[in-house]
Amino acid sequence: MGDNLMDKVSALGEKLKISGAEVGRKVTEGMSSMSFKVKELLQGQNEVDKIVEEATMETMDGPDWASNLEICDMVNNEKINSQEVIRAIKKRIMLKNPRVQYLALVLLETCVKNCEKAFSEVASERILDEMVKMIDDPQTIVNNRNKALTLIEQWGESTEQLRYLPVFEETYK
Repeated sequence: MGDNLMDKVSALGEKLKISGAEVGRKVTEGMSSMSFKVKELLQGQNEVDKIVEEATMETMDGPDWASNLEICDMVNNEKINSQEVIRAIKKRIMLKNPRVQYLALVLLETCVKNCEKAFSEVASERILDEMVKMIDDPQTIVNNRNKALTLIEQWGESTEQLRYLPVFEETYK
């Protein structure tokens, strides 16, 4: 009976060690994520933010295809990081300016169609979440809502693009 109790205590101890390690890992991940966001706030704009901002300025009449394709070339030639581009586009989509949102959606579409690395970044940067928030926001103009819905629908019907990603599957449902 004493051995059985010791086995149970040992098993519980092992569970606690594992749980403790898991909790520690999750806390570390959370702190890392939080420190990244604080760092991002303190640093302000980086080069990629500026490039994306220039391609999506509210003073533009329409998409600047030359700039959009130049951004794609820079991503494809690894002159700029695709993750940073998608993150910068996400920031522009989050703005409440209808012109900027539209131009950011067009740039996003251009990147997804022309940059191989942009596919997975769309999911990892949770840009789909922002698109859904924009669609659900009653303040969003109809053209932008339709553009976001069209992109999500196109990606959902595509067999080659974002459809395989779990985040996308959740959004597309």
